[in-house]
Amino acid sequence: SSEAFWSTNPCTSRYPPRAAAMARRSGSLLLAAVSACAALAFLSCAFVPGPQAAPAPEVMNFNSAIAASAVLPVLTMLAEDAEAKYGDSRRWSAVLVPLTTLVIPAVAMGIFTIYVSSDDAFYQFRAGHPRGMREEKELYSNPLYAGRKNPMEGLVNKDDFEKGLDEAWERAKPKGSTVTVKDKLKELSTQNSPHWWRNEHGVADVGC
Repeated sequence: SSEAFWSTNPCTSRYPPRAAAMARRSGSLLLAAVSACAALAFLSCAFVPGPQAAPAPEVMNFNSAIAASAVLPVLTMLAEDAEAKYGDSRRWSAVLVPLTTLVIPAVAMGIFTIYVSSDDAFYQFRAGHPRGMREEKELYSNPLYAGRKNPMEGLVNKDDFEKGLDEAWERAKPKGSTVTVKDKLKELSTQNSPHWWRNEHGVADVGC
């Protein structure tokens, strides 16, 4: 056999076992090299590439329609049913039914009845009403209320006020203006609207 041949031959008995061991060692080295290459290939995927090799970031545009479609299911889950609850209807009915069927009609009919049955009804809110003008004359005939409608009423020294107003206007008036305080006050004192209801009733000077 081959084993007997290699063991009995003195010239070759030392080399074949070494050659077999070298063959086994070279196979182990080859397997280790292939395993190391595979491990390096897998490890290369675990590292972040450098700035030069990194791909350009994609620009994402905000789409409001997509965002609304994503939020809509959540809102529909949180929203309650669009129908009146029994307790709410009873509470509003307890307030609105008496208000609209009793209170408001009673007040409206009462105001209308008073307005129709009396000529002096709500005369305080009717401009030029005879009773209102009569009471106004009586009020301003009292010395305590005389002159209450005069714009200059209450000034301690009217001449000093007009002097100070004239000085302030001279400092603030635009260049080339010919308006004077004295002329303007005189114009305002005589300016009046003929369509004012007090002028139509001849009571424009009451309280002045």
